[in-house]
Amino acid sequence: MRYNDLTSVTALAPGLKIFIGGLAKDTTIDTFVKYFGKYGDLTDSVVMKDRQTGRPRGFRFVTYADPSVVDTVIAETHAINGKQVSEFLFLVYFGYE
Repeated sequence: MRYNDLTSVTALAPGLKIFIGGLAKDTTIDTFVKYFGKYGDLTDSVVMKDRQTGRPRGFRFVTYADPSVVDTVIAETHAINGKQVSEFLFLVYFGYE
């Protein structure tokens, strides 16, 4: 079963991660968590960093305690630090066959 076959991502299992890309390089962890935390409790927020420089690579993964929040998050347009990131929102689910 693929996401396109579903009416809601909550039909999948808990533990869904959202890939959020296209973030401005100056987006802090606090700004990011505050913005996406308004949709629900975050259980995980991972910033991806360049291995050589240690600087953020412009994308992160988030996981919500309530998987039904994912539908709302991916349906809306998002802008953080003046940069729109909605076209870079993707559903990522690890471990599903």
